[in-house]
Amino acid sequence: MRLPEFATHYYLSENGPFRSLSELSAGSEDPVFLNLLTRHQRDPNYRRRYGRNYIEVRSKVEARLRELFIARGGKPRRRHPFYLVLGESPWFRDLNANQNELKIPLSQLDHETTSLTYPDSFIALSRDDKPYYNQVFLLSEMSELVRRFGIPENDHAVPYERYWETEFELYIEVQLWDIPPGFKA
Repeated sequence: MRLPEFATHYYLSENGPFRSLSELSAGSEDPVFLNLLTRHQRDPNYRRRYGRNYIEVRSKVEARLRELFIARGGKPRRRHPFYLVLGESPWFRDLNANQNELKIPLSQLDHETTSLTYPDSFIALSRDDKPYYNQVFLLSEMSELVRRFGIPENDHAVPYERYWETEFELYIEVQLWDIPPGFKA
């Protein structure tokens, strides 16, 4: 199995790349926050779903993700990571119409500020029924991770309509705990 040589960041063009939902205020007065949580109800081309407690759960998952990364020797420079996928994911790309993507060569990522989860961190850190759950992997461990567990290949097997009810083993997630190379804060 050939390892991908890049990670892909997917984003909505109107929001721009490398933005974190975790950095939005969770108050109901925030129009950006409200729009994201309810957009799927108005826009059939927006398939992403957020539950009522999404931000609260995400906050806990990110805190645990950061804690595990630091315990493994990581040196995050941000409170919240930016999310990418190892290689690419047509499923994630097509989750929303008009989604853009940026590919970053893995060789440009700093090992001290880059972590991996198998699969998506939200799933990986909220379940414990698989050997790779509740773990954060280092960029230097990517080859062994892929050798041991492979790269998820069921990219289009999960329907968008109820994806949150599935195993959701669609990709290996890359967390970038710093400003991406070539971008300014």
